[in-house]
Amino acid sequence: MQVKKIVSLCALACAAMAGSSAHAALSAAAIADLDSAVPAGRIVFISGASAVQKGFTSVIASTFTGTPVYYSVKGGGKSTKVTDADFVAVSGTLAAGTGTWAGQKAIVIYRVKGGSVYGVNSVAREDMIESMLVTKTACGTSGTGTSADPYSCGTTTMAPDAGVSDIAPKHFVYGVNTEGEIPAEALNDIEIGRLTSTPLYGLAFGIPVTNTVPDTVKFNRATIAAIMSGNVGTWSSVANAGSGDIIVCRRVPGSGTQAVYNMWANNTSCPGTSVDPADRYASDAWDDGARTFTYDPASPKNGLVVIENSTSGNVRDCLNAAVNGGTYKTSDRSGQEVTVNFVAGGNKAIGTLSMDSLKDSLSSGKWQFRALDGVGKLVQDTAGAAPTTVVPAGYSAGKVPSFDAYENGDWDLQGWVSFNVPARTTGAKLEFLNKFISNAQSTAVLQATADLKFVAAGIPSNAGVSGSYALDAEYLGNNQCNPYQRNYND
Repeated sequence: MQVKKIVSLCALACAAMAGSSAHAALSAAAIADLDSAVPAGRIVFISGASAVQKGFTSVIASTFTGTPVYYSVKGGGKSTKVTDADFVAVSGTLAAGTGTWAGQKAIVIYRVKGGSVYGVNSVAREDMIESMLVTKTACGTSGTGTSADPYSCGTTTMAPDAGVSDIAPKHFVYGVNTEGEIPAEALNDIEIGRLTSTPLYGLAFGIPVTNTVPDTVKFNRATIAAIMSGNVGTWSSVANAGSGDIIVCRRVPGSGTQAVYNMWANNTSCPGTSVDPADRYASDAWDDGARTFTYDPASPKNGLVVIENSTSGNVRDCLNAAVNGGTYKTSDRSGQEVTVNFVAGGNKAIGTLSMDSLKDSLSSGKWQFRALDGVGKLVQDTAGAAPTTVVPAGYSAGKVPSFDAYENGDWDLQGWVSFNVPARTTGAKLEFLNKFISNAQSTAVLQATADLKFVAAGIPSNAGVSGSYALDAEYLGNNQCNPYQRNYND
């Protein structure tokens, strides 16, 4: 492992010292950032949850002063936008309060490929995992350095300095919630003890369903659980839903998003009886050898079709492709590229997504977040505006994951985002990460972050968290397996 680290660090240093042969596309600001940060080693690598990707990059940017520069990795037909890319990096001048590095140039890299388990297992074990190579010679063949059009960069391997997960590290149990084609072992008590895990904030999750499923379908927790476990595989088993195979656009094992749904719907990783979630082997749509999913509605499977996706952005791609037909790219359990092909459109699908995808839940879109215990959709048709509930005429409105419902305890499908720092991360990096933690816990920062303001809230047991932007309910002992109870002292 040490040899690998030396090789990785050499790759970074050698690329940094390759002279002034920067790509012409890089701005003067980007070049100044990289010229200063790379040789000095002011690089922080964070890995983990893609469920929080949209808001997380905003929190990262809040630790910088001025306008930061954005980077991502291009390839495999995937998006490079910071809201969807497998890797995102931000460079710039660190703001006051970030410790020894304040006022100096730094780079923060955030990997979401594979999801939360890479913010837990890889962090505790100091694994060398795929990361970004943010140097003058590796970046700038395309892009403009904005969040909408980041500079493209290469990849390298690094051990993460910290990680993000949608649930606490102990819930990444062997098999269903760990990574790899051969599932990695769960962390043991000694390995968990290497991590300082800090709850940041609560994040609502929702039930994304394609618009090909009638608005009059009434979903509840029992129905969702039956679908996710594979006990229900065709829409004819769901009242008013019509016919056809149920397509599930879920995440790969190791995803925190998937772990949240597994826990909520199937009691996975909690004491007592649990049910494993249905996976890619629920039908023959998955081909191990070719690493492809292929679904043709003209050749129905007469049961559940489960498509595993590496990131939340890939789940959104899956839902859209189910309706439109066509092909998109994702990754498998080991991070290798996967091709998903819907031979034709018009399919009916349900997915697993956190509510920071709210702005993609549009009335005119291919999918929307649906209500539970009734009918209705939560949509955000105007950027930055509060979402609205749309209910078919003549039907009773169900419960939607609006901020009010979430904040007061009426919506318990949620993750509690944890930040995991290993004991080996010390010095200036730890000072920076401590500032990052305080920013991410701040209800003021949550309110000011477009992708979190209607879907995330402070955890009341965190120091200084109170008021209308803090949850009025919490899990006993901060454990999502424990009862969720209203705090009547608020």
